[in-house]
Amino acid sequence: MAVFYSVIIPFYNTEKYIDQCLRSVLEQSFQDYEIIAVNDGSTDASEQIVSRLAAQYPAVSVKRIGHSGAGAARNAGMEAARGEYVIFLDADDYWTNPHLLEHIHDKLQEHKADLVMFQMDKYTEDGKVLKKYRKGAFPSGKACFRLDEVYETLVTDGQVLASSCNKCVRRGLLKNSDIRFQEGGLAEDIDWVLQLFSHVESISFLDEISYAYRQHQKGSASSNTAGAEYQARMVKDWAAKQKQKQKLGKAPNARAISGFLAFEYGICLGYWQYLSPEMKKMIRSHRYLLDYALDKKTKLIQRFCRIFGLRLTCLAVRFYLFLRRLYQLWMSAG
Repeated sequence: MAVFYSVIIPFYNTEKYIDQCLRSVLEQSFQDYEIIAVNDGSTDASEQIVSRLAAQYPAVSVKRIGHSGAGAARNAGMEAARGEYVIFLDADDYWTNPHLLEHIHDKLQEHKADLVMFQMDKYTEDGKVLKKYRKGAFPSGKACFRLDEVYETLVTDGQVLASSCNKCVRRGLLKNSDIRFQEGGLAEDIDWVLQLFSHVESISFLDEISYAYRQHQKGSASSNTAGAEYQARMVKDWAAKQKQKQKLGKAPNARAISGFLAFEYGICLGYWQYLSPEMKKMIRSHRYLLDYALDKKTKLIQRFCRIFGLRLTCLAVRFYLFLRRLYQLWMSAG
């Protein structure tokens, strides 16, 4: 039986958060949805908590896979989904707007857009909002936009966000365009968002803060190394794709995509110490990406790099990321 939304929630050892996450969906004012909770090989009490709610609420189902990462878990959820639209929600996060699904549904009754984006806030682990990282308003003036009308603006304002979780997507688009998450790596959202924006034609915006993204403590050195390597490789692969598309004259939204890649490249500079020799070579050879900067921070990095060179720029970005982490820790302790 079809439903309007499929809410896909991958979980791995999130017993501390999973109940709040699920209840933020179950308490929605709009009830035409299914929740597909995908157990990514949890070893704690997460599945017992989910199963208890599934026994109480027919909308909740549990799917199990071996521990394979968030990308594989989301793909498994998409394969089981029956909804007209798909929304992803991470198990350690939650929705703060009890009318989120209702308000998205209202938008989609006006225009059946491929994509509806909504706002998110970052929170510390103990629930304090990090207002410093709150984004500005979405484009307004129309109920629905063509992507090429707003894509560059979204990148310039930092509104695209390399996250799958602030986006409600037409499932037919995901299926017909074979948009899937890369598996076995970290930062898989970046590649997925780039795929998505390569196929979306129409987009609507819900300018309501509805999602609480929980900012966790920094991971281990090994996870930082793996994440940095994965992100750098993703930048390299997508830069090659863009060059090939431009040669063939088939590169729609080229300026926006290049601006997005410039932003991700700028972040990679701050993780230089974690990169392999191969990816450090890539960083040197892809410095040209900074010339496509659209957002303020990446433009600043581009100017700094032009004056002081790549090595000092990497140190400066690393120092900035360190200060940002200190601020987050201070907020958590305060």
